[in-house]
Amino acid sequence: MKRRASIPRRPVQPALLLGPLLLARGGQGDRWRISAVIVTDGEDEPPDLTVTGVGLPVPPRWLGKLPQGNGAAWRYDFAVPRGAQDGRADYGFLDLGTPWSFAVPGMAVPPRLALADAAGGVPPGSSLFGPSLTGPSPWSALLSRHRVQPFHLFVISGMVPLGQTPRQAPGGLAPDGALTGPAQAERRALMASVPHLAAWTGPGSRHAKATASRTLHRLLALGLGVEERPENAWAGANDLVQGLSLNRLGVLALDAAAAPNALPERLDRLRGCRAVLVLARSPRPAMTGWRAHLTRLRPGGAGVDTLAPMLDDFRRDSGIDLVLLRPGSLPPDGAPDAEAEAARHLPALAVDGQWLEARLGSRGLDLVAQGPRPAVVVPADPDAGGR
Repeated sequence: MKRRASIPRRPVQPALLLGPLLLARGGQGDRWRISAVIVTDGEDEPPDLTVTGVGLPVPPRWLGKLPQGNGAAWRYDFAVPRGAQDGRADYGFLDLGTPWSFAVPGMAVPPRLALADAAGGVPPGSSLFGPSLTGPSPWSALLSRHRVQPFHLFVISGMVPLGQTPRQAPGGLAPDGALTGPAQAERRALMASVPHLAAWTGPGSRHAKATASRTLHRLLALGLGVEERPENAWAGANDLVQGLSLNRLGVLALDAAAAPNALPERLDRLRGCRAVLVLARSPRPAMTGWRAHLTRLRPGGAGVDTLAPMLDDFRRDSGIDLVLLRPGSLPPDGAPDAEAEAARHLPALAVDGQWLEARLGSRGLDLVAQGPRPAVVVPADPDAGGR
C-alpha cells in the first residue's frame, strides 16, 4: 500500500504568556536598533518575525526558561531604517494574525520620551493600582497620549519589583512571566508599541533577597540569557547597566553592582548629547522613625553618595545638562524632592513631571513624565495595543 505524502503543517501564532516587549538598543547611524522579547507557553520554537524595512525574516533566539511555570523566553534582534522624519514599522509572526507597530524616530525630530517609576510612590488623589477617583488610571491616560502622538522611548524603573509576594509586588513582572496588577491590557499595549529601557535600580548582587529579581530583570528587561554576555559596551559581565543615545538625548541606567571606576568611560560615550538622564538608586533607602534617628547618630551612618560628585565633575567638564533621577517614594506631601535641580526623584505614574519637561524642552527635547493631564479619548480597544 502506497503511503500518501505528508502535508506540512501550517505554522500557528504562538500562545504568548508575555510580550512582545520591545527593548530599545539605541541608534546606530541611520538605524534604530530594537529587540523584541516574548515568553511562550512551552519550549517549542516560535516562528520568525517579519519587520517593515528588514529584508529577511528575523529568527528567534533562545534565552532560557523562567524561574517558575512552563514559560520560555525568546528574543528577536533587528534594526529598522530611519529617515529625517518619523516613520512607522509593523512587525508580526509572518502572515499570522494582525501585526503590531511602533514609531521609528526621525533623525531630525526631538525624541518623545515617556519616563516613570512604575513602583514609585503615588500622591493622594491618584492611584497606581487602579482607576483614580478623579479620572482614568495613569496607564490608560499614558496609552491615550501615545495613540495621539506616539512615544519613541519609554524609560521605566520598577518593571521587575524587588520581592515577589502580592504585598511586596502588587504590579510588575512575576517569576512565571505573568503581568500582575491592574491595567494589564494598557500595559501590554505599551510594551508592544513603545521600545523600553527598563532600568534596574534595586540592590546590588550582594543583596541575597535581590538575586531572583535581578535574574528575572536580566532575562526579560535586558533580554539576556543566563550565560550570555552583553553585546554592547554599556553593561559589564555581572551588572545590569544600560545606556543609549537618541537624537542627542542620552540615557544611562546604573546598577549598584557596577564598578565605580567604569562610570567615567560610560559617561564619555554620551559626550555630544544636549542632555543626559542618569537613573540610579539612592545611596541608602529612605528610613523613618527610630532607625533614621540611630543612623544620624552613628558616625558615617547616613551613607556617602559617591555618585553625585562624579556626575558633577562630568557636568562641568562636558557642559552637558545632566539630570540625576532617583527612583523611589516621594516625600509624604507628594511634592518633588527638595534636592538641587540636578537631582530629582524619578516621577511616578500620575505624578506631575512638568519641571523636567520644561527643563529639557529648553534644550529642544520633548519629554513626557505622566503629568495629571486630561486623557484624550480614542475609540480603540486597549487589547489591540499597537496593532
